[in-house]
Amino acid sequence: MISNPFGQAPNICSPIEFLGRSARRLLEFTLLLLVAAAACLLTGFIALVLLNAVAVDPARSQSPVLNLSLMCLQILAALWILSLIKRGYSLRTLFQIRWHATVGLAISATVLIVIAALLVDLEAICMNEWHPIKPNLHPEVWRTALATMALSAFFEELFHRALLQPLITRLFASEAAGLIGAAAIFTAMHAWKDAVLVFPGALLFGLVFLHTRSVVCTTALHLAMNVTLDLLKGQHLMVSPLLSAEEFAPMRPAIGLALLLLTIAFELLHRSADRRADQRADGRAMRTPPNERTAIDGGATTSV
Repeated sequence: MISNPFGQAPNICSPIEFLGRSARRLLEFTLLLLVAAAACLLTGFIALVLLNAVAVDPARSQSPVLNLSLMCLQILAALWILSLIKRGYSLRTLFQIRWHATVGLAISATVLIVIAALLVDLEAICMNEWHPIKPNLHPEVWRTALATMALSAFFEELFHRALLQPLITRLFASEAAGLIGAAAIFTAMHAWKDAVLVFPGALLFGLVFLHTRSVVCTTALHLAMNVTLDLLKGQHLMVSPLLSAEEFAPMRPAIGLALLLLTIAFELLHRSADRRADQRADGRAMRTPPNERTAIDGGATTSV
């Protein structure tokens, strides 16, 4: 075998191959977003046709049943896209239920939002009167409002967490890029005045999805936060708002900070649980008795 006196030749094709992979990923990302946009446009067109078909007067176009039906249509379109592109996680993985994480995070987020609001302006909350719509007198209002918020949160989680976050992760080959990118797009699709509140919440949703792979968990967390904020601002479940727009404005940074702290706490708890699991696995491996045949075969051989 003849050796090369000049050493190993540099692989000049690596940068080209790297650029080729990046270009293919960017093209794939763009095409998949175009498919998603086309599906959304198709859904909007079908919704417009349905409105023209069933809405005899403008009042009927605001029918809760019709609005819920259109949301279901959007969700079906998102599920179709996820099953079609075969990127990210399977639908079976996305729909797994993580009870402990779901319940714990929903309760923690609700409590932290309330505490942050109380710390900022306890006097305004105590002086104002709380007038929620009574579920026993108007159950249809609660059913419609909760169904609307749940379907809306579910669609957003399907689009931003199940679709966008894995695609951005694949594009940049970085989970951090996928987390921050999906959170930034989620924030951009909301009012800019709420960005200081929405972005930390989106980071929390993305991190929870990163560790649980479950849109059921993130949707329940999303819904719990929306219901809590709705009871404070009085959009759907209140006769009159508990807090006016001027009173709620200074609470946005405090609530955003509370959600950011919850995000950090969740990450630390998850890492601690991983370390404990690794330690238990190491302990079980040390307590396992050695295989006798392996020990004999690995020992000194007898002379013939």
